[in-house]
Amino acid sequence: MVCIVNLIIFGPPGAGKGTYSFRLQRLIGITKISTGDIFREEVKKGTELGKKVKPYLDAGQLVPDEIVIEIVKEAIKKASPKGFILDGFPRTVEQAKALEKIAKIDAIINLIVPDEIIIEKMSARRICKNCGEIYNIADIHKVIDGVEYILPPMLPKNDMKCDRCGGELIQRDDDKPEVIKQRLEVYKKQSKPVLDYYRGKVPFIDIHVNRGPEIMVKVIIDKLKEAGLIQE
Repeated sequence: MVCIVNLIIFGPPGAGKGTYSFRLQRLIGITKISTGDIFREEVKKGTELGKKVKPYLDAGQLVPDEIVIEIVKEAIKKASPKGFILDGFPRTVEQAKALEKIAKIDAIINLIVPDEIIIEKMSARRICKNCGEIYNIADIHKVIDGVEYILPPMLPKNDMKCDRCGGELIQRDDDKPEVIKQRLEVYKKQSKPVLDYYRGKVPFIDIHVNRGPEIMVKVIIDKLKEAGLIQE
């Protein structure tokens, strides 16, 4: 596919931002920039940055703007010439304003999922501790507000081992129910205004995530094509 496109993927915690941005990176060649991934790697390494952000991550709170903005600025400089997709940034209006000075955003992918689905889905998420590949052990099939959600599990071929690298699959501390609920409240309070900020400024691609990733990633790509942002 041919593209030079800079995207932001929005949605509550557990909506699938990491899954879809990772798949778009592989399918269309843009760089996935995840502030969460960057911070968790720094915590794992025990760097100064890791020590600064660990208390916020453990408590399910947002990392201060000045730290996040600088990290994203450096990551964008290293991104693919085909573009990038931002996962987890911006989360505040202040971050959105700072981003305008760094790069032009061509579209926002807005993932829509009810809280009930988010909590069930996130509690069942498992991450490869080596490469970050994402799996899920939940098998969801229910109707909420007239929308049917059929979300099959994303299981590894070998029990609790990553298909990609063979690494151990783990549950992140911030994927536990009590932290998930707090993260949802933080998202609604602080990040929702960012959507209002972008409305009318940047094209929105609204996606109701009611099927598995194999189906939904095709929906996203089709909508990017319809918007003229990518071509075969």
